[in-house]
Amino acid sequence: MIAFLPQEYEEFRLKIRRFCETTLEKNAMRWDEEEEFPYDSLKAMAEEGILGLGIPEDFGGAGTNRLKLVIAIEEVARVDPNSAFIMEVESLFDATILLFGNEEQKRILKDVAQGKKIGTFALTEPTGGTDVAGIKSIAKKENGRYLLYGSKYFITNALVASYFIVFAKTSPELKGKGITAFLVEKGTENFKVGPKIHLTGFRGAAIAGLQYNGAPVGPENIIGKENEGIKVAMSVLERGRVNISALALGMLQRVYEESVRFANYRKSMENPIVNYQFIQNYLTDMLTDLEASRLMVYNTAMLIDKNMQVGLNAAATKLFVSEALMRHVKNGVEIMGGYGYTRGTVMERLARDAHNTTLSLGTSEAMRLVLSRYLKS
Repeated sequence: MIAFLPQEYEEFRLKIRRFCETTLEKNAMRWDEEEEFPYDSLKAMAEEGILGLGIPEDFGGAGTNRLKLVIAIEEVARVDPNSAFIMEVESLFDATILLFGNEEQKRILKDVAQGKKIGTFALTEPTGGTDVAGIKSIAKKENGRYLLYGSKYFITNALVASYFIVFAKTSPELKGKGITAFLVEKGTENFKVGPKIHLTGFRGAAIAGLQYNGAPVGPENIIGKENEGIKVAMSVLERGRVNISALALGMLQRVYEESVRFANYRKSMENPIVNYQFIQNYLTDMLTDLEASRLMVYNTAMLIDKNMQVGLNAAATKLFVSEALMRHVKNGVEIMGGYGYTRGTVMERLARDAHNTTLSLGTSEAMRLVLSRYLKS
């Protein structure tokens, strides 16, 4: 329990946890093993109001309380990291439309909140993702519309999405200052999705590439203003980093629970291994980082709720929590030995999923670079 949180947040957590344990957990391993997109999970989360978190009630959502959103992502990730990852990426789509979209674009959020439509955020390209200004996609202006040329890669939800936020250069001569964000609908001419990308973790997230060779979009498809796409991307990515941190936090909570359970159950020389000091050291370090991670995630979410600048906090939080998860999932596997390295176990799935949290929305190295800029200001 966090001392400074009102009771309503703890009650909200318990409500989400009960839902996750009774509805999501029973299918989580199957979705991973079969690389199946969890449609049933999204439908259930929509009915529970979870997908509507981050979307105003005026647009069919459950409100824009960021702290509730990260608590929900944390609790979903504790039992089903794959569904939490899908939810986290969809929240990037929601935030982009809310912060920069026009009224017509915002109307689609109702279908997203209800799970009828899925949106995704397409920034990363085959040549890289961290260098936003270096994207190769272009949008040529022709006869009052734009023709998109290029490709994207590692796009979560791509195979099932109805809407794509695609970043392309409208003024290549301006480099990073010439990028524009476009809303592209599934079925747009010359806009193709695929092939499916098979990752080691988050195997049910419908990840794929995009190819577009003259895909037409109108000026009404621009999100924000022409040539202000980098502003759109960076604003959304900053806020998104607290969400991926919440996902890592939920996974770290489960790593800790699985490790403690096994250490109390497993015996060596008729003695539970939790009684051995080196196991205790693993577990106490996990608990310490878990408590620190939760405080960092919640603090950053509350700063967003207060409309404060979060660039430093978001980068520091993502760096700390994702790397803490990587350290401790390795130790969790060590505690469980062969059981932690066996397909079909929770710890093995967590170990595969964990590495993505240090890569998505900026690598650990990129987060250190972001933080280093604050040292000079």
